[in-house]
Amino acid sequence: MTVLGTAHFTQRSLLEAYKAVRELEPTDLALELDIHRFQYLNQRCAKCPTRQTCAGQCEFVGAADALGNCDANIWLIDMSEEEIANRIHQLLSPYRMWPFSLLRFPFRHQTDDEVQLWEKGYKDEVLHRHERRLKTLRLKAPHVWRVLIDERNALMAARLAWITTMRLKQSENAKVLALTGAAHVEGIKCLLSSPSQVRNELQKLSLTFTVPELVRRIGVN
Repeated sequence: MTVLGTAHFTQRSLLEAYKAVRELEPTDLALELDIHRFQYLNQRCAKCPTRQTCAGQCEFVGAADALGNCDANIWLIDMSEEEIANRIHQLLSPYRMWPFSLLRFPFRHQTDDEVQLWEKGYKDEVLHRHERRLKTLRLKAPHVWRVLIDERNALMAARLAWITTMRLKQSENAKVLALTGAAHVEGIKCLLSSPSQVRNELQKLSLTFTVPELVRRIGVN
């Protein structure tokens, strides 16, 4: 199991996704997307005349493209945006309801300065700044933090564990590559270090496990 942290829509992350797919040659590619976001990104890129030369292509689409002409499993392991919004609203009291449109996912709206730092390889500095923002979010809106970070980490870790287990049951050599935002990597890896920890986290957060969405890629001769 390889979990690669990315900064969404940066050229460096796109190239790292290409490299990881080509070097690992995964049997299964897991993406921090749900089916609606996956379809939207692919439709947007498919209609773009600069797809092959675009510097702002999503690393998730790039990773799927890098699989090339082969049979492959692409798994979508994230909550849907609708589910995320619903869970936040359920946790917040009526007096603290926040319009979901005002919330911002980690790395979705980085500053231009941080994008440039990431592109130049200064990941630690970008992650340090991002960590400070996350700490502020955790202090000011712990319920929002719980859904955006803890709950999504737990569900993605559970789905990655399920993918690997299914592969092993089939007596196949599982090589799973997961691409997620950098903010999720540490939490997912920590949970995956112990199967019981994943199960306990789902129970603690009152999450019901559902299998990830499979997008089957068929090679054409």
